[in-house]
Amino acid sequence: MTASLYIHIPFCKKKCDYCDFFSIGEADRLGKCNDLSDSYIESLVKEAGIYAKFYGISSWGTVYVGGGTPSLLSPAQISFLFSGLKKIAPFEEDAEVTFEANPDDVCKEFLFACISSGVNRLSMGLQALDDKALAGVNRGSSVEVIIRALDCLQNHWNERLSVDFIAGLPLHTYASFKNQFELLEKYPKIDHVSLYTLMVEENTPLWKKIEDGKINYSCERADKMWLMGRNILERLGFTHYEVSSFARKGFESRHNQAYWTQKSYVGLGAGATGTLYDFESKKALRWTNTLSIPAYIQGVEKCLLEGGAPSLLKRNVENIDEDTLEFEFLMLGFRRLEGVSSSDYRLRFGKSLSERIGSENEGGVFSKWKKMRLASEKKSPEGRTYALNRRGILLLNRFLEELL
Repeated sequence: MTASLYIHIPFCKKKCDYCDFFSIGEADRLGKCNDLSDSYIESLVKEAGIYAKFYGISSWGTVYVGGGTPSLLSPAQISFLFSGLKKIAPFEEDAEVTFEANPDDVCKEFLFACISSGVNRLSMGLQALDDKALAGVNRGSSVEVIIRALDCLQNHWNERLSVDFIAGLPLHTYASFKNQFELLEKYPKIDHVSLYTLMVEENTPLWKKIEDGKINYSCERADKMWLMGRNILERLGFTHYEVSSFARKGFESRHNQAYWTQKSYVGLGAGATGTLYDFESKKALRWTNTLSIPAYIQGVEKCLLEGGAPSLLKRNVENIDEDTLEFEFLMLGFRRLEGVSSSDYRLRFGKSLSERIGSENEGGVFSKWKKMRLASEKKSPEGRTYALNRRGILLLNRFLEELL
């Protein structure tokens, strides 16, 4: 079987105030090439081997190295990681291979290590082109560093490039937010943009500052900024194809689409999640690895010593039943502007999608959203496609609640 691969690198120089992903903000103390991080990279390769052997994975269709801050890895570690993965199972000939990077780590040596290892897509977190906005959330970057990284990419990187922005950072002005998108014209190699609305997650440093009244935050202001950003991106030729994703034609993220279309993916590393789908039995196996890096490394070693069954790894396992699988199909499908296919739904679940979402009866959920001009359906030779439109996608959570 072919599977996608997600690899979690949980090291950071320091954590941003809004971040609630699993990462260790002590990379300066740990170093880029000490025993712990080297052992961690070795464990990633070993874990990949365990899954490939047990589940019969013959190739990797897409690969995504995320974090944390993967670009903290040394060139030697990057080379070791990718050469090890390819020995276990080859990358498919047209595999999309993405590596996340912070602007302050981008240099010729890093780019050469990525190119030599087969990386063909970088995803760089810019978040904002405003020093006050970046400093306000403890983001370890600056406009000067971002521009230097983009110049380096413009001169030394000929593969795909995605960047991230966040709408609603507390100290970001409307004018500064609007003007930052000019860099998309200056740096035409950027073919994909992820535009997120700032989510204030409970118990993060940012949440605590807002709760204590040390910093002001407005959900309404964040939403207005996001809408402004969407309009600008569309004017610049980027297509809005998923809730937070915009791409030039043909440059959509294939790895993320594997998630959204319920393709099997393996998650490697501390805190990583993987899901293997079996639509013949209408079930799925999902796991999330331990958040303890030492326990993760020890677990991989113990697993290999005791026979190599994935059940021996330090992870939480969930068996996904048909009802959950079916709702996730709808939840993930309606995230995309292209929507959900009735033929795909029937093939997987043996049911009528129109009946499930209420597109034919007047009181049905989808029928109601069509009347409100928030959704539409299209005919195709294979069946029908149902989708929320650019207004309806803003109310995705409400739509899904009504479908429950």
